[in-house]
Amino acid sequence: MKKSNFNKNWLFTYGSNIEAFCNFGFGKYSEATGPAASVYDYSNWERIDLPHDFAVSLPKSHKANTMAGGRPVSHFARFYTEERTGLQDSEIENIGWYRKTFTVGEHMRGRRVFVEFEGVFRDSTVWVNGVYIDRHTSGYTGFIYEISDHLIFGEENSIAVRVDSDQPEGWWYEGAGIYRNVYMWVGESLYIKHESVTVKSSVEGNVRASCVIVNDTEVEVTECPTFKITDSCGNQVASVERRVTIPAYSECEVVAELKIDSPRLWDLTDPHLYTLTVSATDEAEEKFGIREAIFDPERGFLLNGNPVKIRGACVHQDLGGVGIALTDNLNRYKIAKLKEMGVNAYRASHNPPSPALLRACDELGMLVMDEVRMFGTSPEALRQMESLVRRDKNHPSVVIWCIGNEEFSVHNSEWSYRLAEKAQRLLKRLDDTRPVTYGGCNGGNFTGANGAVEVRGINYIHNGPDGTWIDRYHNNHPTQPIVGTEETSYVLSRGGTVNDLGSSMLDCTADVTMMWASTPKGWVKYMEKRPYFSGAFMWTGFDYRGEPNPFVYTNFSSSFGTIDLSGMPKPPFYYYKSWWTDETVLKLTPHWNYKTGETASIIIYTNCDEVTLYLNDKEIGKYCVEYLDDIRVKIPFEEGTLRAVGIRNSVEYTDSLTTHKETVKIKSRVELACEGDEDISIVELTGIDGCGSICATASDMLEVEMPEGEGEIVGVCNGDPKDTYCEKPAFFEKSLLVKAFNKDGKLFCVPDKAQNERKSRIDYIEYRPNEKGYDDDYRIVAIFKDEECERHTEIYTTTLTDVEDYEYIELERFGTVCEVYLNGELIGSNKRAPRNPSTRYTRPYRFYANFKNGENTLEIRAIRELVGAPAFSGYVKLGKRVASPIRIPLHYGKARVFLKSAHPEDLVAKIVK
Repeated sequence: MKKSNFNKNWLFTYGSNIEAFCNFGFGKYSEATGPAASVYDYSNWERIDLPHDFAVSLPKSHKANTMAGGRPVSHFARFYTEERTGLQDSEIENIGWYRKTFTVGEHMRGRRVFVEFEGVFRDSTVWVNGVYIDRHTSGYTGFIYEISDHLIFGEENSIAVRVDSDQPEGWWYEGAGIYRNVYMWVGESLYIKHESVTVKSSVEGNVRASCVIVNDTEVEVTECPTFKITDSCGNQVASVERRVTIPAYSECEVVAELKIDSPRLWDLTDPHLYTLTVSATDEAEEKFGIREAIFDPERGFLLNGNPVKIRGACVHQDLGGVGIALTDNLNRYKIAKLKEMGVNAYRASHNPPSPALLRACDELGMLVMDEVRMFGTSPEALRQMESLVRRDKNHPSVVIWCIGNEEFSVHNSEWSYRLAEKAQRLLKRLDDTRPVTYGGCNGGNFTGANGAVEVRGINYIHNGPDGTWIDRYHNNHPTQPIVGTEETSYVLSRGGTVNDLGSSMLDCTADVTMMWASTPKGWVKYMEKRPYFSGAFMWTGFDYRGEPNPFVYTNFSSSFGTIDLSGMPKPPFYYYKSWWTDETVLKLTPHWNYKTGETASIIIYTNCDEVTLYLNDKEIGKYCVEYLDDIRVKIPFEEGTLRAVGIRNSVEYTDSLTTHKETVKIKSRVELACEGDEDISIVELTGIDGCGSICATASDMLEVEMPEGEGEIVGVCNGDPKDTYCEKPAFFEKSLLVKAFNKDGKLFCVPDKAQNERKSRIDYIEYRPNEKGYDDDYRIVAIFKDEECERHTEIYTTTLTDVEDYEYIELERFGTVCEVYLNGELIGSNKRAPRNPSTRYTRPYRFYANFKNGENTLEIRAIRELVGAPAFSGYVKLGKRVASPIRIPLHYGKARVFLKSAHPEDLVAKIVK
């Protein structure tokens, strides 16, 4: 089937903007009501492109659930039980509505059309042309609906999606809305079933490929599909043809065996991908890699026969400025940033990741622990597991499945053993090529889920009586491989030097940990010296909204990340980079701004052989660094420059910190540039003093903007977990009311908003004699019809002057069909071709137009056929959407801006005094 992006030109509004009588219902076929209707007047909704997170645009509130990011998208909070969140219903925006119109040409008749949603948070309901299609409750699994039967050819079609985020699935920030990509798939009546292509391979080059072909016709069909494999250069390396007969209205699996001579294996440093193409009446393409991934109980994790220590990171799916609505390039950016740190494995915590993220892992060489959201064997849990495996089974990056995490209520009981055993057994039917684990946060327990899964997952090495409990567990269960599914849980800032819980302040050393946690060197040294220990995943690679331990009442984002919410590294980033990469690292941190008389604490992260430290060119000391260690020095503060000189393999490297003064200018650097209109760029802003030094402790307020026509700012973030500033641009409306029109040479003042349109119905009876072909003697027929008036057109005109900077005309309420003209040109109408009764005139209509300099003539032509309300009432206004100044304070001297622009370097940032 042909796949096309369906992200552009959607409209969105919060549920609170939908008047009560315009909710939704199902009724008869194609007669849904309100914003779910086939035809709905939604012209004043916000125009957006997907992906979209409507939660991140809301103001942060300490009354809302701070454990979930402090956005008022739910009535429920962890710390409010009887009172729920303490917010008024009017303050909570848990409902979002999306609509999109699209035209289906006559050439589409007979084809099969599907719409695929990669992810909607959370409870979503979809209508097409007013037809209720289905409901999907999981916020993390994708879904696809066939809509072929509900399309109208040669006309405008509509799709409506209602999203309800009120009920959470996790305990972190989960966002809200259509936050992943949407695609339309179009195929013939004989097509390859979505996500049915399966590729299994061996390191010897044997490939078993299969797919399911659907015959949606009334006749039996014989197909001869060709299976072809090409390498990354496009060279064909294997091909075979198969023959299959498919009965009418049936489907059939086709299997092919292929052989690649001298296959190039997928590896962390050479993530080579092959492409399988299945060609028949339809065509499908799937990328895959050839590799062998084994968890061995004595040697740990083996990739292609070689021991590889898993140096992983647990990561949630949000990012500064955009919430959970990451574009494909932002997903790739996160993986690239982890690779830069030396991370080689990604745990999708605690839910299926986006397809774009897995593609990035395949292409960049990152191992993946792929995880379900719901543990157990309920129908919903099994649906979610099947969806995950069916979608992700061909990704070479995925080396292990995780069926659950920290299920405290059952994980020490035989009950959880039964659940885990059955879930694993059913999962292995779907994919027998990978092992299964469970994130067990219960020490050496073997009774429950831990004993059922193939690979023991351990959350936190400190969850035992002493530091050797894992050795004892390994000795007692020598056939079960072990992996650290979650580790560390230190909390830190990006540049602080003080720990003060009362002021929500943390230093940047990662020495402050939660009670179950380890410091960076603590867990790294522990796993590196145990060959049987496959490795572990740090909690977490990136900060994320929610779970703001230990500041659960005051902050909005976590402090667990080694990279902050905006994507900026914290100091331990360089600890990992020192020992997990081959690149030379010499990082002096955090800053050199203290008070006279204070003793400064300095850390040097390095893999140099030795380091010499100088203060204002005076040698302070010479230091050697041990393997998997760092250098920590306390020095009496003296204003000036602290410089480190390192030697590695006889090559000299330097890094320095300089005392800075107040911020006088802002330096911009493009961290990530757009490559297409679907992408988002990142610009990093840094405070600089008059001497050109980085202001590492600055907190100046910045105002940012893009020159007109150069793009739009999507969001801002400075990585401060307690920051209260809105991450998304806020807009207000500049408007001009139009109060008077000329009608038939007389003054017409726009009246107050009239009542909802009411049809005046006339009822009467009529005698009808026997009609030919019927057996009635006669009938007295009760008839009703709307009260009519003689069809006529009323014309209302007015002149508008000096309005060239406005963008649209909006009328609050129509009472009949109207056409709106600007300077003699039709710019819009509320006239529709409704396929069902509708109160279609009762909502505001917005018509976008280009106003000219000088005088403009606005004309409204009202077409009357029925007796009813005034032609239009309420307000008539000209308007434009104006962005409020976008402000963000520097946090430890830096902030980042997320924007859609081909020229992110044109961003303008100024200091607000």
